[in-house]
Amino acid sequence: MNKNISLIKKIRIFSQFKKTIKSNSLELENKFNLRIDSANRLYTVINVPPELIGEAYNLKKSDIDRIADNFIREYSKELATYLNSKGLNELYDFYDLKKVDKYSYLVVVGFSLFRSDERRSRIYKYWIPILSGLTILTALFLFLK
Repeated sequence: MNKNISLIKKIRIFSQFKKTIKSNSLELENKFNLRIDSANRLYTVINVPPELIGEAYNLKKSDIDRIADNFIREYSKELATYLNSKGLNELYDFYDLKKVDKYSYLVVVGFSLFRSDERRSRIYKYWIPILSGLTILTALFLFLK
């Protein structure tokens, strides 16, 4: 999808993205163990099953990483297929994949046209205080007039 589209159009598309993931939240949680955060990102911690690793002391770290990588790649393909089936083609992106424990990985998926967590942060840090201040100043001005 072309990223050179207007902010208004991106917000409209984000609204559709948000509506779709909210309406499928139960299935996302049951099938993929995904949750939705306040910035409308999907996230989960994937635990690589011990039966895939086997006897860890017999394997090198690179072998364990390769096994985990294959497991996460399969999970990501299944998730991508599911999201595409819900009409979200090109509207999602894998924001983060981070190792949080020996066999556990954090996966974060979000809106592809902008980082919803960064937009949310900007709104709370800048726009809400500015608009609140302007509202208070307007009310004071009208009250004192």
